[in-house]
Amino acid sequence: MSEVVGRGPEVDRAEELYRAITLSDWWLADPERPRPRSAAFNWPCFSVNIASHTTQQKAVEHLHTVLKCPQGGIVSFNCGTAKDLGFDPRHEPEEGNEAHANVYSDGRSNERKRRAKRLAEDSCSIILEPSF
Repeated sequence: MSEVVGRGPEVDRAEELYRAITLSDWWLADPERPRPRSAAFNWPCFSVNIASHTTQQKAVEHLHTVLKCPQGGIVSFNCGTAKDLGFDPRHEPEEGNEAHANVYSDGRSNERKRRAKRLAEDSCSIILEPSF
């Protein structure tokens, strides 16, 4: 990806990214194959944490204390896979969270939806299953 003005540095393709699942609409509680719904990724920009900059325990603490979502969950996906789908993950630390990154999904709504569906259905691992 080329450098985009106003965005932080690219996240390395080898990194794992943690996405907090904070809304029940973002989770498919299928007993045979629980997974995130595309709604968790169908945004022009969404937040993640870079796994190598945090721990799973800290990600769960962040979900509970900062995001105030004790019933929420966390999924992970590979940065390189996301880039191959057309996402643009950028390391953009926030105050108090060095692991923070934004994942940009440029393009029309139907393109974002297609990318989001592929990421949700094919590329995520469950770190913490939500209990909505």
